[in-house]
Amino acid sequence: MKMELAAYILELNDASKNTHQAEDRRLYDKYLASAAVILALTERGAESETIKNEIQAHERLWGNTWLVDDAYKKPSNAWQKVLEAQ
Repeated sequence: MKMELAAYILELNDASKNTHQAEDRRLYDKYLASAAVILALTERGAESETIKNEIQAHERLWGNTWLVDDAYKKPSNAWQKVLEAQ
């Protein structure tokens, strides 16, 4: 799952740099911060329940925010791969 998380973080970073919507950049920062916590917990060998809770919180973040620019498509696909790998 670490490789999928790393790829996801890089896709988020790329989308943040390439979006044409300034308001989306703030949301990408939130996604990046949340994803970094998940990666850190995974790397540190945290309990699976703790990681699961952070993943659920990240899912809620995706569900409660709306990105305008199509730059979100690659990170969204990468996030699905993270979910499949867990």
